[in-house]
Amino acid sequence: MPNSGDTVLVVEDEALIRWNIVDALEEAGFKVLEACNVVDAVAILGVVPDIIAVFTDVDMPGPKDGLDLAQVVSTDRPDVKILVASGRHRPANTDLPAECRFFAKPYSCANVIASLNEMLSAA
Repeated sequence: MPNSGDTVLVVEDEALIRWNIVDALEEAGFKVLEACNVVDAVAILGVVPDIIAVFTDVDMPGPKDGLDLAQVVSTDRPDVKILVASGRHRPANTDLPAECRFFAKPYSCANVIASLNEMLSAA
């Protein structure tokens, strides 16, 4: 069960998919911030210190994708848990930071939340 201050950043360019996982995370007790691209996500990460996890899609518009974001988070905020989703391809394990969890689309929001809770309890 999340603590009241546990904040998750959801990064997804497709609004309906983003809203679905945001709603599920909020119902599970998380505070949720949203971004629709990597540039916005990095900006949010730079000013919100209490983010405990990032859930990101791989394929997004712009010069950087979710795999780039996962690497930035892993380097700059190693305490933040990383969950990655894609409906197109499964990234190679070498493309994902250690301890990152991958979800193929369409994913179950319940599975994402269970994995996130497991990651947080292991920390």
